[in-house]
Amino acid sequence: MIKTGKKLASLFIFFLFVLSCQKSNAQSVSVQATLTETNIFEGESVQLDIAISGTSLSSLERPEIPTIEGLRYLPNRTISSSNYSYINGKPSLTQTFGFQFIAMSPGSFNVPSIKIKVNNKEYAAKPISFKILDPKTIDNGDAERSPDIYVRLEASTKNPVVGEQVVADIVLYFKSEVEVSNYNTVPGWKAEGFWKEELNNPAQARSTSVIINGIRYKRARLLQYALFPTKPGELTLSPYSLSVRVRNNRRTSRDPFNFSFGQENKELKTLPVTLNVERPPGIENAEYIGAVGDFEIKRTIKPTSAYVGESVEIITEIKGTGNVPLLNKPEYEFPESLELYNPQENSAITRDNRKIGGSKVFTDIVIARNDGLYTIPEKRIATYNPSSDKYEYTVLPEITFNAEIDPNATVTTLEDMRLDIDPVTGLANWEQKSVIPLKNRKSVFVLMAVPFLLFIGAFGYKTYYDKLTNDSGFARSTKAREMAFSILEEAKKTEDIKESYHKIQKALSRFIADKLNLPIAGISAQRLLEEVKDKKLNSSALADLKRIFEKCETVAYAPNISKEDMETDIQKSRELIKELGKVL
Repeated sequence: MIKTGKKLASLFIFFLFVLSCQKSNAQSVSVQATLTETNIFEGESVQLDIAISGTSLSSLERPEIPTIEGLRYLPNRTISSSNYSYINGKPSLTQTFGFQFIAMSPGSFNVPSIKIKVNNKEYAAKPISFKILDPKTIDNGDAERSPDIYVRLEASTKNPVVGEQVVADIVLYFKSEVEVSNYNTVPGWKAEGFWKEELNNPAQARSTSVIINGIRYKRARLLQYALFPTKPGELTLSPYSLSVRVRNNRRTSRDPFNFSFGQENKELKTLPVTLNVERPPGIENAEYIGAVGDFEIKRTIKPTSAYVGESVEIITEIKGTGNVPLLNKPEYEFPESLELYNPQENSAITRDNRKIGGSKVFTDIVIARNDGLYTIPEKRIATYNPSSDKYEYTVLPEITFNAEIDPNATVTTLEDMRLDIDPVTGLANWEQKSVIPLKNRKSVFVLMAVPFLLFIGAFGYKTYYDKLTNDSGFARSTKAREMAFSILEEAKKTEDIKESYHKIQKALSRFIADKLNLPIAGISAQRLLEEVKDKKLNSSALADLKRIFEKCETVAYAPNISKEDMETDIQKSRELIKELGKVL
């Protein structure tokens, strides 16, 4: 006899067990959204992490990021990672997505609830409140938190006169737990109302320890510029932008491929700086040539004696420290019988010891059309010295030269200029050449074919030119190798090791991006390596490419690298570009 009662009871218990397991699995999924910082400074980057955890994630869709007020999404910097572990004897899988943003403007904002489908069921993360702070509060101590890293533009004076040198330092401040491996300037910084000269920068930025609002920071001067205001009034230096490669030791790396070694890029920007530019004081009976600084002026003439019609040079040399590029030529009173030619101008600029210096030479060229003694009167020149806040005057003594008639010069008369031409006389004999029919002349058929060949060549060239003009991807790919080799040649000529490696990285990145029609700006070395790996580049070349990218990113704070090492890496980069050209 079959005991059906016990079987039914067993089936009922098994059904309840399966149902409870499914319910447990359904409830074990959790979705959590977090921001790396909830108090963010304007211009600072922040990461939104969405972590999905559960015992089974068989069906998982990537989260759709909504528009978040106050933040700008950076689509090329999304990362993801997976973590599998056992908790209390039960398996647990966590899938994390990281999305990068830039804080846009101060205020209080919210990350809305983000929905995601897991195992065909919709889950939602809780909203997150955050604040974007004004970077100005860092300096006055009102900030709700102190940033880990920020950059400032520091001017040597806030009240210069027109033409006075102002040293603008680009200074990076970062906490001790932050490691800075590399930085890149964002091109396009304009100092409106100023003449700008870049000073000599050290190959490696040195950091010192400072206390700001009770917090210890490291201070590193990255770049320095000499700025010369060209007009009076309130002039504002626009924000200076940097892209900095950092690693924060307090945070764990979310990079599953280990291409970035736990590092991240931060976009930093200085605050605008306003200068109150004043006019120099009044001038007393002298010509002001716009010189602001410490200068010496002298005037010479050569030769002191010349023949009529020969050129004579009046040389004015101004040397010292200050606004050498902006110096004007003194105006002299020349005798009316002298013929004047366009003056010449030559400059030699130095950029050492945080000062612009050197010399500027003006050469006036004159020619005497009559003999006699010529005198150029003395000249009183004014230069303004901001150190003493007064004008310094230089008197250039008068100079003379004597013009004589060349005794060996020959006088040409109209009689000498006549041409003796005799007429041709006699009978002319006409001869008739033999006539060859056109059909027997090969040159005729060649001439008939030339327009057709020219048309075909012109059509082919126009087709190529139109594609080069209208198809940006084709144009970039065609010129990629030439452009990369040109940048490597610049790197070889650059004395600054750090700048050379920056150009090496630019050449390799630009070549890969141009060949694959990828955006030039904002693309990481990790992305480029992944793209190249998909194109079946051989493992040896891929390893060399990764090594050079890593060296370029860490060279700013690495030990000294020799010129020979740099030239070896440039040659290796040339070989890599040739190898990449075969597969891209």
